[in-house]
Amino acid sequence: MTSQLVALCIDANDPMFLGRFWAGVLRWELAEDPHDVTALLPSDDTGFRIRFRPTSAQKVGPNQIHFDLTSTTLEDQQQTVARSLGLGARHLTIGQLPEEEHVLLADPEGDEFCVIEPGNNFLAECGFIGALSCDGSRDVGYF
Repeated sequence: MTSQLVALCIDANDPMFLGRFWAGVLRWELAEDPHDVTALLPSDDTGFRIRFRPTSAQKVGPNQIHFDLTSTTLEDQQQTVARSLGLGARHLTIGQLPEEEHVLLADPEGDEFCVIEPGNNFLAECGFIGALSCDGSRDVGYF
């Protein structure tokens, strides 16, 4: 039996605010959701929704998963980074090496995500959300 991802649920202290942030970054639409959560509908061929569920828990440490967003050109990568920063993201430094070309950011609630450099072979032929990184392998979270 194969499985299909229908929705990814993300806990958020302010689901509507975080949903608006990600709608802007991904260029997706906010949608009505029957489960009383803030939801995003993909505007591309991504086959799943993203739902933001309310929580009062504060973020502690790095997330177990994060998005890897792809880029087609260096300008595309720079535009995604600039759009994200303009919406409230911030740069993160966790000891990246100077030769690493991906950009590590955090959304307004501190959730990490990467904007991957163009020409990255690992995510070649993926959509804008190239991976939901867990352990760094293609076996987990590759779209």
